Amino acid sequence: MANFISSNKQIVGVSITPNIGVEVALLDKKTPTVIKYAKRFLEYNFATREIQDYEAFRAVIVDLFKELDISLKSSVYVTLPNVHLDFESLPLIIGDDAISNAILSKAEDSYIFKRIEPVSAWADLVTNSQTDKRIIVYTSFQDTAINQIKEIFQDLGCDLVGIESSYSAIIRGLYFANVINFDKNENENWNLLLVNSNSYALFSMQGIRLIDYTEVPLAIKSFSIEEAYQAIATSVSQILPNFPAKKLIVLSQAEDICAEVLKTQLTFDEEIITHDCNKYSKIPPIDISSSVMQNEAASMTYALIGALATDHLEEKVLDLNLLNQNASSSDGYFSFEFKEKTIVVTQEIARKALLAIAGCLFVLFGILYGIFYLVDIGFNKQTNAYQTKINSTQQEIQAITGRDGVVDIETLVTRVIDLNKKAISFYDSIATDIPQSVWLQYYYNKNGDKLALEGVSANIADIYNYYKSLKVISPQSSIKLNRLQILTEINGQDYDLAAPDLGSKYYDFEISNVKSPKSSLNDKDKKDGENKNDAQGDNAPATDLVPVDINN
Repeated sequence: MANFISSNKQIVGVSITPNIGVEVALLDKKTPTVIKYAKRFLEYNFATREIQDYEAFRAVIVDLFKELDISLKSSVYVTLPNVHLDFESLPLIIGDDAISNAILSKAEDSYIFKRIEPVSAWADLVTNSQTDKRIIVYTSFQDTAINQIKEIFQDLGCDLVGIESSYSAIIRGLYFANVINFDKNENENWNLLLVNSNSYALFSMQGIRLIDYTEVPLAIKSFSIEEAYQAIATSVSQILPNFPAKKLIVLSQAEDICAEVLKTQLTFDEEIITHDCNKYSKIPPIDISSSVMQNEAASMTYALIGALATDHLEEKVLDLNLLNQNASSSDGYFSFEFKEKTIVVTQEIARKALLAIAGCLFVLFGILYGIFYLVDIGFNKQTNAYQTKINSTQQEIQAITGRDGVVDIETLVTRVIDLNKKAISFYDSIATDIPQSVWLQYYYNKNGDKLALEGVSANIADIYNYYKSLKVISPQSSIKLNRLQILTEINGQDYDLAAPDLGSKYYDFEISNVKSPKSSLNDKDKKDGENKNDAQGDNAPATDLVPVDINN
C-alpha cells in the first residue's frame, strides 16, 4: 500500500491533457482528498507536440485559479503531454554532465528536436556494480516550450516547483490512488496500457520501477468507433506477449474509447483492471470533498493526481521533474508564517523584489539628478549674466578713469559735448531759424545725428531756405529733403486747391536721414487702407488717417 504523509505546504496540481484541456486541483493538507477541482478546454498541437496558444494557456490558468479561489502565489506542479520518453545504458562511473550530454545526443535523433534543442530529466532504473553499468530513463521536451511555461507562471507570481511528463506522473498517480495496491518493495510485474487520442503506450512495471516502454501512433479518430477498438486490440495483442505480467491496467484518455469495452477485445490471460478518464467515467479516481462536483471530477486524470502526490508520498515514484527540484524541499526559497498563512519567498520573487527596489532607487536618483542639474544650469546662467555685467562695468570704468584710477573730468565733459553737439545744433535751429511761413508738425532725433522733421509751409522757397540753414548748422549731416508735395488734406478733411478763402496752396515736406516712427505708422495705415479698399471695391470710402502725437 502507498504510504502518505501530510504536508505543511500545499502543491497546486496543473495538468494539460489533449482533448481534455487544463485541470487544476488542490489536495487537503492532511488527507489524500481533493478539496478543489476545475478544468477548461485548451487546444493542443499534435504535430508540434506542444500547447497551441500560450496566451490562451495563461488566460485559462488565471481563470481557473480565480474560480477556485487559489492564490497565484501558490506552489505549482505542472504535468505536460509526453513528447519523448526513452532508456539509455551508460557506464556507472560517468558524472551527471556526461549523462546530460548522452541524453542530449540521443534525444536529438527524434524529429521533434531536429530544429529545437531539448531539455531533459532522468532517473536511475538499474545500477550494476559488477558490470559497471547503469540504466536510466529520461524524458525530453522542447526547451522553448518549457521556457514559455516557466515565464508564464513566473510573471503570474507562482512558485513553479515542477514540470513533468504526464507518463511518469500517471504511474505515480496510480500508486497514490491505490490502483496499484501493493508495497513498494514487492516485485510483482504488471503492465499499464494507456490509450490516448492519437496513440497508445504500453508500460512494463516491476513494483514501482519502470522496466520497459513502447508507444505506437494510432490515429483513432480516423476509424469508426468499432474499427478503433479492433485496431487497438489487434496491435496491443501482438505486443503484450513481450511484456509478461500478472496484471494489466487499461487506462483510456481517448474520448470515444471505453476501457471496459476494450478489455473484452484484448488477449490477456491475467487480471485486467480498467479505468476511464473521459465521458465513460462514473466516479472520481480519488476521494473528493463535498465542495467538488462529482460528475465534473469523474474524468480527473491520473497525471493530475501524480502532480498532487508530489509532496504527499514518502518515496519517490519515477520522479522526472524537469526543474530538478523536490516539491517538498526548501532549496531555492524560504517561507514564514504571517497571520496563520504561509508566505513563500522564491528566488524569482526575491529577484523581482530586488529589481523593483533597484528600479525605484534609479528613478529617485534620476529625479534628484535632474533637479540638481536644472538648478545648476539656472545658477550658472544667472552667474554668467552677473559676470557679464561686471565685466562691462569694469570696462566702462577703465575707459573713464586714467591709469591711476582717477576720473578725467575735462575729457569726460568733452566726450559728452561731442556726442550731443549735433543734436544740440539741430535743437538750436528749431528755436532760431524757422521761417514765418513754415510750421513744424513733427520732430524726431536719435543719437544726435539721426533726424526726421516734418512740417507745412505756404512758400516753397521758405522750405528750401530752412533746409539750407539746417545743413549750415550741421554740414556733416546726411539729411535730405525727402518729401515735398502739395497738401490735399488738412486735419483729416479734403483740401480744395481752388477754394478762394484759403488764398494760396500749402505744401507738406519732410527733411530726414532716417525713417521716423511717425512715417512707419503712416505707411502701415496706408497699407491697411489699401487692403480695405481692395476688399470693398472702388466705391469704398476713404480711410481716415490715424492722428499722430507730435510730442512723441
